[in-house]
Amino acid sequence: MKWSKEELIKIFEVLIERECQLHTRPEFRKHFDRDGHLVVNQLTRFATNNVVYRSIDFDVDDISDDEFWEKVDGSKYNDLIEDNAAAAILGMAEKLGMTKN
Repeated sequence: MKWSKEELIKIFEVLIERECQLHTRPEFRKHFDRDGHLVVNQLTRFATNNVVYRSIDFDVDDISDDEFWEKVDGSKYNDLIEDNAAAAILGMAEKLGMTKN
């Protein structure tokens, strides 16, 4: 049986949302070679980002700045949100030539 990338990501999302660490356990990982580990790592990354952003998916048109930051700060994924935002800001600064090589 072959699964699509989207189906595998969805499975990993469920594991992450339910705080099931199956995909990180040595008993699970021992069944994979180097390439398999890379695939599991990528699936974990995609799924984690989906879960994180879904946790703060809300309409920003009708809320104040304070309400916005309360929702972001209240997310259990706040650290990941901040890390991703910092990486995005740095990437933008590099594209705009605002950083030294």
